[in-house]
Amino acid sequence: MSPRYRFLVHQRHPAYRLVVREDRPFPDGSTEADWRQTRIRDEADVNDQVREDVARDGYSLFRIGLSFADLPEG
Repeated sequence: MSPRYRFLVHQRHPAYRLVVREDRPFPDGSTEADWRQTRIRDEADVNDQVREDVARDGYSLFRIGLSFADLPEG
C-alpha cells in the first residue's frame, strides 16, 4: 500500500499549511493540537515537491495567499 499524506491547516494562522505522512510521528517543532486536518491524500495525488520535502524533512510547510510582492528580487 502506498503512503498517505495528511494535509493540515494551522488553527491560529490559517494561511499556513502542513503536510506529513500519515504513518510517521508528528514533526518536532510544533504540536499536533495547533493544527486541524483538512484531508488525507494518496501518494499519487500529492505534488512531487511536497513528497520530496516530506521525505527529506519529515514535513512540508507552506503559506497560502502569497503575492508577487512576497517574491525575492533577482
